[in-house]
Amino acid sequence: MQTPAAWRALSGAENEDAGPLRRMKRTATAALVVAAAVFVATYMVHGGSHGVLAFVRAGAEAAMVGGLADWFAVTALFRRPLGLPIPHTALIPRKKDELATKLGEFVTGYFLTPEALQRQVTDTDLVNRVGAWLADPAHAEPLARDVAVAAERALVALDAADIVDYAVHLVRRHQAGRSWAPMLGRLLETATEGGAERPFVDVLAARGRDYLRAHLDELRPTVRRFIEDRNWVTWLVTTDRFVTRLLRDAATELDAIATEPEHPLRVALEGLLLDVADDLQHDSVLATRIDETAGKVLADDRFRGVMHDLVGAGLQSVRDSLAPDGELTARIAGLIGRLGRRAVDDPRTHSDVERWASDMIGHAVTRYGGELTQLIRRQVGDWPAAAASRRIELAVGRDLQYIRINGTVVGALAGIVIHALSLLLPS
Repeated sequence: MQTPAAWRALSGAENEDAGPLRRMKRTATAALVVAAAVFVATYMVHGGSHGVLAFVRAGAEAAMVGGLADWFAVTALFRRPLGLPIPHTALIPRKKDELATKLGEFVTGYFLTPEALQRQVTDTDLVNRVGAWLADPAHAEPLARDVAVAAERALVALDAADIVDYAVHLVRRHQAGRSWAPMLGRLLETATEGGAERPFVDVLAARGRDYLRAHLDELRPTVRRFIEDRNWVTWLVTTDRFVTRLLRDAATELDAIATEPEHPLRVALEGLLLDVADDLQHDSVLATRIDETAGKVLADDRFRGVMHDLVGAGLQSVRDSLAPDGELTARIAGLIGRLGRRAVDDPRTHSDVERWASDMIGHAVTRYGGELTQLIRRQVGDWPAAAASRRIELAVGRDLQYIRINGTVVGALAGIVIHALSLLLPS
C-alpha cells in the first residue's frame, strides 16, 4: 500500500505537471467564453437575427452547446460536474478497481505476451548487445562484485549444522534402498586409474621419512622391544645398531617411494587399491560390512562434529574468496566476460542463449502473467480514489482539453451549416 510519504512525493510531482493542464483548461474555457460572448453580442446588434449575424449567432449558439457538452463529458471522467450527484459521472474514482483489473489484463493479454517478447529478443539482437556489454571488463567486474555480494549474503544465511543434517538425511534415505559400496568401488577405481592417489602417497611417504629421521632416538627403544617380543631368536640378534640401521633403511625406502613414480611399492599399492575397488563392487559380504560401518559412522555425533567443522571452514573459505578483491570474485568476472564474448563470437552459443532467453521469457510470462495483473490491480487499488483520478487526469487531461476546444469549434461549424440548411428548406 502506498504510504503517506509516497503520496507526498507524488504531490510534489503533481505540482510540476499541473501547470500545462491548467493552461489548457483555461484555453478551452476561454474558447467557450468567447462563443458565449459572441452569442450575447449578436443580440445587442440591430438585425442580429438576419443576414450574416444570424449565421454568427447560430454558430456561437452551437459552439456553446458543443463546448458545454464536451466539458461535461471530460469532467465526468474524473469527478462530478459542479459537485452534482449526476448518475454515471466520476467514472475513474468509482471504477478504479475495475479499471485496474482491466488494465492488467490488457497489458498481459496484448503487450506482455510470450510471442511478443520472444520476437523482441530476436528483432533487437538482444543477445549480442548483452554479450558485448558483459564482455567489457568495465561492466563484468562490477557485475561480478554484485554477484559475489549476493552469494556471500546467501552463504551467511546458511547454517553448517543444517547442511550436515540434510546431507546425512539424504545419505540415510538412499542407503535404505541401495548399497554405497559399489559406488565407492567405482569411485576408487576411477581415481586410482587416473593417478589421484599419487599426491597422497607422495605426501605420506615424505612425511613418514621426515618423521623417522627426526625421531630416530625416540623410536629405537620402541622398535627394539617390538622385535624382541616376537620370539627368543630375534631377542638374541636385536641390538641398538641393528634397529638404527633398520629405521634408516626404512627412511631411505620411503624417500625412494616419494621420488620414484614407478617404485615397486607404489605400484603394489595401486594394485592393492584396484583390488579393493573390485571387491567393493562385486563382494556382497564386504558391501554389507561397508554399509553397516557407514550407518554407524553416520549415527556417531563425533562424525557430525567433524563434518560440521569441515563444512563451516569450507563456507568461511568461500565467503572470504567472495570479497571484492577475492579470488572467486575475479573468477566470476572472468567467467562473465568469457560468456559475453562467446555469446557474440560463437554462433552456437549465441543460438543457445537466444533460445534459452526466449524459453525463459515465455515461461515467465505464462507462469507469472496473472501475478502481474494482480500486481497492477493491487497497486492501483491501494491508491486513494481522488489521488488516482488526479494522477490520471494529469497524465491525459491536457490532451482531453483539446476535445473541449474541438467540440466548441466543430459545434460552431455545425451550427452555421444547420442554419444554412434551414434557410434552404421550404418554410
